[in-house]
Amino acid sequence: MKLKLCGYPGCNRLVLKIDGGYYCPEHKALADQKKKEIYKDTKRKQSGKYHNLYNSTLWRQMSKEFLKKYPTCFICGAKATIADHITPHRGNTELFYNVDNLQPMCWKCHSKKTLIENDFFKKGDGGSKNLK
Repeated sequence: MKLKLCGYPGCNRLVLKIDGGYYCPEHKALADQKKKEIYKDTKRKQSGKYHNLYNSTLWRQMSKEFLKKYPTCFICGAKATIADHITPHRGNTELFYNVDNLQPMCWKCHSKKTLIENDFFKKGDGGSKNLK
């Protein structure tokens, strides 16, 4: 196993990867708290209630077939790797499994769209940043 420096600024302890990050025990709790604060008022926090839909056999097959039919990102033309929901489904299975509610996107364009859609930039600077 590979040791790395703790991810907390100024900490020089060597640590193993723990739950998706490199933090010493002292700074793990601080990092988790900061993450909670960042996502506290976003819609992304709420999506955990219905995120299991993405693991269904039907969704995996449906999105795979969709990306075969539409292999390029409709925004930038790069290879599409995500079947994105045009109208956010928020757990509505009719919207979730509706192929007419899908658009092909690359990871980069999808990430930008999701940040805006989930009001990620609403806190902090009072408005959206230019995502280009």
